[in-house]
This record gives sequence, structure tokens and C-alpha cells, in this order.
Amino acid sequence: MTPPPFRTFEAGHLITLAAIAGAAVLVSAAARAGTLGRRRWIGAMIAAVLVGYAALFYVEQGIERSLSWEYSLPLELCNLVLVACIVSLLWPNRLSTEIAYFWGFGGVVQALLTPDITQGFPSWQYFMFFWSHGATLVAIAFLVSDRQLRIGAGSLRRMMAALNGYALAVGAADALFGWNYGYLCRKPGMPSLLDYLGPWPYYLVSLEAVALAVFVILYLPWRLSGPHSPMRGKR
Repeated sequence: MTPPPFRTFEAGHLITLAAIAGAAVLVSAAARAGTLGRRRWIGAMIAAVLVGYAALFYVEQGIERSLSWEYSLPLELCNLVLVACIVSLLWPNRLSTEIAYFWGFGGVVQALLTPDITQGFPSWQYFMFFWSHGATLVAIAFLVSDRQLRIGAGSLRRMMAALNGYALAVGAADALFGWNYGYLCRKPGMPSLLDYLGPWPYYLVSLEAVALAVFVILYLPWRLSGPHSPMRGKR
């Protein structure tokens, strides 16, 4: 049976988004209310879900013999966010958590709202896409729930520098080998935010401004909280 085509914000899409948002809220609340042991257990379970997706993706691609340098390298922004989430969940550290938070909310949320897929529910493509992106968003919500997390102006500068480093390195590889990781050489086939940011290469400049605006918004909760709040960042 041929799966139906995917349509943005159709009923199935909205239900999926609501389910992911609900899971993120529940996991965050459970982590904040639980003991350190429970928090570690929840983090390990989320990491297992993310690792399970990555393993299944490559096993499936290998069986179908569709692994390729052009599409199978973990060089998409969402791929790197997924890796950062796994690292932060299993071996908490500042840099990977900042990448998960800033790049994740800035990229994964946009991907969930405007997925670059062609098949709707209940296709395998639909399931795999929302498994990876949904679990990543749940992981980010879990990481943000940590009362020890500190986000400061230094975090903002580091993440903008890291994002530009990613664009330069991956963009160079895209240009050299004819790839399109990060959509740095052309826009996705499905409607997305990039459609409103001008043609290539001008949309890359527009994306820089959008990324800075999103990062500033994500920094504001820590900046505006009281000086003694656990959300108040340090450099």
C-alpha cells in the first residue's frame, strides 16, 4: 500500500507535534522532581532511544545498499545535535549541552515544523524522521531541566562561533564533493523557512541573522532571571 504524501500541519502532523511536546514536558517535570539517580536513569533511557535510532538508520541503509557519501554522513545540523545530546546525556559537559540547547532548539524545532519528507503517516520515512527529531527535542528538554545548567553570554558567543565553523567546514566539503549537507548549497525540496530568506547564496547571510536572533531569544531566560536564580548564566 502506497503511503499518503506528507502535508505540513495536516491532522497527523499536528498530533505528532503535540505528542512530542507532551513527552518533552513530562520528561522535564519528572527529571526536575526526581532524585539524582532517577535523573541519570531517565537520561540513559533517552540516550538509548537516540542510539537505537542511529543504529537502525545505518542498518536499514546498509540492507538497502543505499549508504552513500552524499546522504549518509552525520553532517546535517540535526545529526550533530543528536550526537551532542547523546554525549551530554551519558557524559555531561558544558560544550555538548550548549550545542544541544542552542543548535537543537534553533534547528530541530524548525525541522519538526517543516519536515523535509515526502511520505506521511504511517510511512517508515515519517516514523524515522519524527523518532529522531522528536527524541532529540525530548533530550534537550531533559538537559535544560538540570538545575546545575548555566547559560551565559559566553555560551552565546561560543555557539555562534561554532555554528560558523560548522558552516565553513561542511560548506567547503559540500562545494568540493557536490553534497548539500546543512542545505548550504541549495534549499530542501519541501517548503521550509529558507524559502523566505532569498536565493542562494543570499539565504546563508539571512540565516546568520536568524540564527543570532534565535540564540539571543534562547539566552534571554537566563539573562532576565534574577542574579541568584539557577537559570542565571555565567561566562
